[in-house]
Amino acid sequence: MVMNSNDGSVDINRLNSLEGIIKFAVLNRCRDAIDTMLNDSTIVNNIEIKEININDIYTNFDYSKNVFAVYIKGIGDITLTLLLIIDVNDMKRLAEILIGNIDGDNLEELAASAVAEFGNILLAGAFTNALTNITDFRIDCTAPGYANDTLASIMEYIVADSNVYDFIYVKSELSFKKNKEMILVISMLIPVDDTKRLVEIAFRK
Repeated sequence: MVMNSNDGSVDINRLNSLEGIIKFAVLNRCRDAIDTMLNDSTIVNNIEIKEININDIYTNFDYSKNVFAVYIKGIGDITLTLLLIIDVNDMKRLAEILIGNIDGDNLEELAASAVAEFGNILLAGAFTNALTNITDFRIDCTAPGYANDTLASIMEYIVADSNVYDFIYVKSELSFKKNKEMILVISMLIPVDDTKRLVEIAFRK
């Protein structure tokens, strides 16, 4: 679903094109990776795309409920941030799917580490590789970071050192056939100007 931009700086056709790129070229690769790692079948529930301003973080993102998020920054021909977001109550469930039962004093640390590694493989691997394959852009990924905080606080931290004010935010919600109650969100935050370049290059190819 494409939502109207704040000021029309990215036209609706470009946003629709971006949705197509994410849905058919990128998420298909991510689904294959997730299905293999989780031994499950991934369902794409919806894709939401909207334009946001750096000053409107607390208007656009929840500041009342904590989530667990893994995030990486991509730097190169374009700049972007990729996030894997999961409800904190589902983090242990996901970790146990990945590495088995988790017991002991370091329960939260082990779960966070397992989910962070899963996120790194998914974001820096499947997602970024799919994006570079359709654009030929060079995108170098940073080491993953992770946080247990409100999504608004996490996004505020991510954009704090940016000199860009307008972004496109892409949110893809995923569910599963076996683990029916677990929801994963894969998100991309990309500057408006880089969004235009991404769409133009992808369809030129």
